[in-house]
This record gives sequence, C-alpha cells and structure tokens, in this order.
Amino acid sequence: MKRFITLGVSLCLYSGCLGAAGAWAAGHGGPSALIAEGERHVAATLADPHSATFRDVVVHSMDGASVVCGEMADHNPPTDGVYKKFGYVQGQDDPVVFSGRGVPQKIEFNEVNDWLNDSIKLEDLEEMGCVPKGTYHHYNEELNQVMSHRRQFGVD
Repeated sequence: MKRFITLGVSLCLYSGCLGAAGAWAAGHGGPSALIAEGERHVAATLADPHSATFRDVVVHSMDGASVVCGEMADHNPPTDGVYKKFGYVQGQDDPVVFSGRGVPQKIEFNEVNDWLNDSIKLEDLEEMGCVPKGTYHHYNEELNQVMSHRRQFGVD
C-alpha cells in the first residue's frame, strides 16, 4: 500500500513538473509563442494588422525549422468567407501568403504577373507543408489552361 501511495505522489509531482515545464516552453519559444510570432508577421502584411482573423493554425517542423501554417482573413468574414492560406518559418521576416482566390474564366493581360506570383506562393506553401501535395500542380494546370486563352492587347 505504501508503494501505491508513493507511486501516486510521485506521479502527481512529476505531472506538476511537466505542467510547469510546458508553461515555461510556451513562454520561451514553445508552440504558443511560435504561433503568436507567426500570426504577428502574417498580420503585418495587411493594411490594418489588428483586423486579422486566424483559423486552423498549426506548427510543425521541417528540415530543422519550425513552420507555422494556417489561414487568415482581413476582417471577421462569414463562415463561407475567403481565408488566405499562409506559412511562416520561425525567424524569417517574410511569411508566404496565398490569396486563396479561385482561377477566373479569363485573365486580362495586365493581370498575368499577379496570378503567376500568387501561384508561386502556393508552390512555396506546398514545399513548406502548409497545403497538401499536388495542390500547386492542380492550381497551376488550371491557371495555364486559362492563360493559354487570355486576351492579349485586346485581341482574342
């Protein structure tokens, strides 16, 4: 019986120590601090950083670095609103933010660079592990299909 009580007390003390260590890690670079850092950098890409709304934010490691992935909206959007996908590598200043907009039926000539740059961001997010493999390939095929039929200088 004494062993059982000793084991119980030991487990309580051990779990108490883990709780304190977990709180220390969160305050000193743990997942919560890393998420806050990532959200701060991503929000800074907006005109009004305080209006950012985040969801589905997770942290994972890749190639020895910690990566924060999630979705962000400019203002409190409705549940079916458009959220931008983002990725942030710890210690970097420039997060990757993909607009999340679908490829339209037509792309005007003067908008081509914007669409290409946005697709590159999606490729970066895939390499960071923030979107499933194949997401960029599917999006790029759709974009190329539309681009092959775009209007150039007002000519079909």
